[in-house]
Amino acid sequence: MKKKPRGISLDILADYYDCLTFTEKSRFRRKQIELMDIHKGEKVLDVGCGTGVLSILSKTAVGESGEVEGIDIAPRMISNAQEKAKKANLNINFNVASIDELPYPDDYFDVVIASLVFHHLPVEIKREGLQEIHRVLKDDGRFFLCDFGSPHILTAPIMYLMLIWISPTRYQLLGKLPSLIVECGFKTAELIKKGIFLEYYIITKN
Repeated sequence: MKKKPRGISLDILADYYDCLTFTEKSRFRRKQIELMDIHKGEKVLDVGCGTGVLSILSKTAVGESGEVEGIDIAPRMISNAQEKAKKANLNINFNVASIDELPYPDDYFDVVIASLVFHHLPVEIKREGLQEIHRVLKDDGRFFLCDFGSPHILTAPIMYLMLIWISPTRYQLLGKLPSLIVECGFKTAELIKKGIFLEYYIITKN
């Protein structure tokens, strides 16, 4: 049986990923955590966690009484995330897994995070991933999504020029992701912030 494409793996960039993106010390990542309003003792899942930047910041927020899990399809990303957590003396569970087959029970997490993940996913995996997130999220939980959406007027020309040719990203540039979120069972997809490149949503299950 032919294996279905589950999205773009950035495994080849694992050793350079933190240099190319934003680390735990960046204002961008800390602002994301602030928008999530994570509380002590909560259970958090970071899907497409990469090298574990948001997982590590989430663990600091939930404290010893909380739980953080991180998944990514890239084994070297997970290996690097595990090493970073170990050096920071933080108990975080990282697993190689795909968003469309989350290895967790129903109604388990208070918070699910997906930051800059969905634009890598084929439309069918977006749909299956959203259904899986809906399944593992508690009824009163919240899903934080940060990714490309309908471009800001200032950046539309460059974003369309650079990204419109990539099918999974084009889907989001055309503004289709919010309706897919509701289609997959979520009650609301509230746009809480729109930057010049990214959109930030807090999504509720019920």
